[in-house]
Amino acid sequence: MSYSPSYVSDEGIRLRPLARSRPRRGIKKETFVRGLLTGMLYLTLLRTTGMWYGYPSNFIEDAPVDPFAQKLMLYSLIPLIGLYIWLEPNRFVSYFRRIPVLLIVVSAFSIISLGVSISFGASVRGIAAVAILTVAPLLYRFRYGSVATFQILINFGIFAAFANILYTVAFPRYAIMSGSYAGMIKGLFYHKNGLGQFCAVSFIAMLSVGIPKGRLRYSQLLRWAALLCTLLLIVVSKSSTAVVMVAIGISALIGSHMMQSVRNSLARSFFVFFFCLLLGVAASFAYLGVAQMIADAFGKDLTFSGRTNIWDQLLPLVYDRPIFGYGFAAFRQPEVMEQYVELTFDARSTHNTYLELALNIGVPGMIAWTVFVLQRLGGRLTATQRSGDLRDTHSKEVAIILLIVVGSMMEAGMMLAPVILWPYLVVSLPVSKPKNTGRSMRDLIADSRHATPQ
Repeated sequence: MSYSPSYVSDEGIRLRPLARSRPRRGIKKETFVRGLLTGMLYLTLLRTTGMWYGYPSNFIEDAPVDPFAQKLMLYSLIPLIGLYIWLEPNRFVSYFRRIPVLLIVVSAFSIISLGVSISFGASVRGIAAVAILTVAPLLYRFRYGSVATFQILINFGIFAAFANILYTVAFPRYAIMSGSYAGMIKGLFYHKNGLGQFCAVSFIAMLSVGIPKGRLRYSQLLRWAALLCTLLLIVVSKSSTAVVMVAIGISALIGSHMMQSVRNSLARSFFVFFFCLLLGVAASFAYLGVAQMIADAFGKDLTFSGRTNIWDQLLPLVYDRPIFGYGFAAFRQPEVMEQYVELTFDARSTHNTYLELALNIGVPGMIAWTVFVLQRLGGRLTATQRSGDLRDTHSKEVAIILLIVVGSMMEAGMMLAPVILWPYLVVSLPVSKPKNTGRSMRDLIADSRHATPQ
């Protein structure tokens, strides 16, 4: 009997058919959860912009606007959020386990303001809407990170740019304003300032600093076309606030990129950043100076908001109720503004977010929120990212926070309000904590050495 090894000929060797792996429930669940959170984020973006068909061309005419579609989008988020909590309860709790102290202070003043509200129903609806429209962006941001979240914002910006252009061409009687704003474009938005604010932030979200690498793709061409359409919409909306926001956003984007590349000197990095910021502000004021001369030639006034007389009448109200204010979202109601502001024109907003917050939740609540936002902005300026995608997204977060902070001085409803820019601010504020890859690599190397036979 032979104990020598036997060999099989090449013809006798056959590849075994691969057995199909059974689909796991985890994969199906992950796919469903991603689709659920993606749909919730898109729905939140559409709801906060308020884009819809048939808004009146002159908002002063008090033309009837059916709020059913907007309410349906808002209230449909409640069962979707409940469904996600049912699917991943532990993950949901872990996301909101640690809440910053300043946010707790802001929440406390907001809730207490309900008890002293001059419009209790409006305050309750306002705080509920802000809470609902905050959850979906935060869930997607925590679940999939900043890069994937900003890709959703880019896709929505591309859709909104082309949709507003096509709507203006197809329905000019709705998209072009009349009355005192005759000739200004508002597109699918209720007001031309809303279109300008959205386009300014969407432009920054879609913009990428640097030359694209590799071959040119159709997706890049589509994004560039959307960028041009967004700039065109800013121009035709004639929103001076949007012009300042774009200038500051581009400057902050470039400055943040430079700070990421200059790592050997923090002081030099800050110098580069604020130099670019100053340059953008100077350019925007130069543009507005030329526009002011043109407006003066026609006997018109061109200011950031055109409502400086409103602030003179609202500031004494802050002194009357400085602690808890007049109720959350109270001064976002047109009837409240008509009650406290007397002008020759119809003033429907405070045209200053900080003043609005001081009136709604009190001066301490406004200060706590402002400090929280500035604290997150400062953390972004000092942090660095190694990945190229993370670095690009990090710079966009810096630019968006900064332009909202500056734009809030000229427009109302940019913070703590269920309107256009709220989701963009929500996804930009969370801190991205990089994983400690160095330690894990050392552990892997050590394990591999121990596992290697000597």
